[in-house]
Amino acid sequence: MLARRVLELNFSRRSFSLFTRRLQDNKFLSPKEFEEKEALKRAQDESFKQSLLNKDFDVKPKIKPPASSPPLNVELLQYKPLRLPPTHGHQVAKLKFRGYNEDHLTRASEFAARAAFYLGIPCSRPKKMKTERRLYTVIKSPFAQAKTKENFLRITYNQELKAYDANPEVIDLWLSYINKNSVEDVKCSAEITTRESLDFATTLDEMTASDMKFPEAYEDTSDPIAAKVRDLLQSKQFKQHF
Repeated sequence: MLARRVLELNFSRRSFSLFTRRLQDNKFLSPKEFEEKEALKRAQDESFKQSLLNKDFDVKPKIKPPASSPPLNVELLQYKPLRLPPTHGHQVAKLKFRGYNEDHLTRASEFAARAAFYLGIPCSRPKKMKTERRLYTVIKSPFAQAKTKENFLRITYNQELKAYDANPEVIDLWLSYINKNSVEDVKCSAEITTRESLDFATTLDEMTASDMKFPEAYEDTSDPIAAKVRDLLQSKQFKQHF
């Protein structure tokens, strides 16, 4: 009980000393003194504001801008791919991208969309499809740890891109360019839609090897696939088996 009383006395003594010090520091001001103090503060603020407005600041950038700006197509890589509006809405190709890395999948689909814009092909936005998740459970080892199971989860991401209202030769050139600059761990498959006349089967039966010609879109290109197609069309074996 004695120790408790001592603590209470010390606490009361400490609070009394702080209270007296606070009263000494913050004394009450009369209305006239308060108005003079506020007027002085407003005058100081106004003088400081005027000094900032009248002062000339010499700001020098720490990083110097490049002498020549990058090309427009390089700057556009920071934004979403540009798209051309479809004229008739006829679907001519549909690309499907599959991969295990979502970032690489987005890069491949956006690259295809940018290439379509520069080739004049109207296309849709890269659309995310259903993500596939598969869980595989296997034994850890065939003998010593046969009762121990081990799980492996495989996540496959899918995206889709549709092209509209384009010439078949331009579509072939676009797919060849995408295949040439494809991402390593992304699988791309194309579904091409063509429109033919009603007598297409008869025309195809009457066609000979001499009627097969190289597409005009590949005439001035250095694509290795185009060169292989040209050699195949001009070979004797193709004309013999046609």
